Amino acid sequence: MSAGRPEGGLDGERGLVPFFALVLVLSLPFWILAALAPVQPLAGLPLSGLMAFMPAVAAAILVARSGGRGALAAFLRRSFDWSRMRGRGAWPLLILLMPALGLAAWIALDGAPSGPGAPAWIFSAMLVAFLAAGLGEELGWCGYAIGPVARRVGELRAALLLGVFWALWHVVPFLQAGRSWDWIAWQCANILAVRVVMTRLYFGAGRSVFAVALFHALDNVAAFSLPFFGGRHDPRFLFFSLVVIGLVLTLVRLRSERRQ
Repeated sequence: MSAGRPEGGLDGERGLVPFFALVLVLSLPFWILAALAPVQPLAGLPLSGLMAFMPAVAAAILVARSGGRGALAAFLRRSFDWSRMRGRGAWPLLILLMPALGLAAWIALDGAPSGPGAPAWIFSAMLVAFLAAGLGEELGWCGYAIGPVARRVGELRAALLLGVFWALWHVVPFLQAGRSWDWIAWQCANILAVRVVMTRLYFGAGRSVFAVALFHALDNVAAFSLPFFGGRHDPRFLFFSLVVIGLVLTLVRLRSERRQ
């Protein structure tokens, strides 16, 4: 699918620098909150994780300012735009990619479960919470930003540029979670690879924000479920797997474009 069609009534050529700046400004209070209250609702998830909703808030502010209430309402409705998703068998499989890779990493790195697991309701609650957070991010990253950037530089470069910002945006929460610099470096590389896959999912699945948010949510559920079973999230394993998958998806996209 071409990256040339504007989305959500946006002009597509304005609001990008203010958007990224506003995301940082809105995230700052949550970084301060986590520094003052070093509490982790889940292991490795400080209170600064609440900044996940700020990309959507930043985008909503800019959309409302430029287009008014009508544009804002249309933008927010994209949270549940599953009707956009194309009926291709590949996209449901891609959405389930991260749980599959998480399971593979668990088996390869940790072997048999060494923990008791947890009640099913905990994972259901995690899915609901992470889906809300995923929508909070992807309304901004995909619903607002990725289209204009892709029109300027192409889908792959847009994914890489957005991925760099997305990775750096996570560094403060990673430090507040007590992660080592080695782990952070690999996780940032992993985040960059994930954004390439998510961008391909977004453009390939009818530009559905919901599809990407669901992928995002399942990625987080897979990562934060591992400690319940005695496993661990190792970004190195995921990075190399995602690079291969991202390369395949990119080659498929380029081949499709040449045929058009």
